[in-house]
Amino acid sequence: MKIKKHKEKSRLIVYQGDELLVLQKHTKDLEYGLIGGFLEKGESPETALIREAFEEAEIQLCEQDMEYQCSITIELKNKQKLSKHYFVCSDYTKPFALAEPHKFRKIEWVYWKDTLDFLSKSDKKVVKSLFKPCKLNY
Repeated sequence: MKIKKHKEKSRLIVYQGDELLVLQKHTKDLEYGLIGGFLEKGESPETALIREAFEEAEIQLCEQDMEYQCSITIELKNKQKLSKHYFVCSDYTKPFALAEPHKFRKIEWVYWKDTLDFLSKSDKKVVKSLFKPCKLNY
């Protein structure tokens, strides 16, 4: 099968202890999103995330602030693919503010387990793996 279009997004996971920084979307039902967005032509995932973090939350990032976590590729309809590149920022002291009120209701710290039912499937999977890396039986 030949892929017609392959889009890419970068996502930033910012956490403070067991809380996650999320954007609450303007939807009828509660829905959260992670900071990030589509890569523009010629951008690396890191560069896109630095731009998106500032555009959405006024967070000043540099590449040293982010640690690569993983990438997930999803096959969509019409022979399209979407890759999401996830990065972690554990520096929760960086100031932030809602910069796109037309897209999001608010930006807030939420206990990570309370976000799971309201994140996209791939975001949920990555957040779970970050907070519950493995289960050991003793």
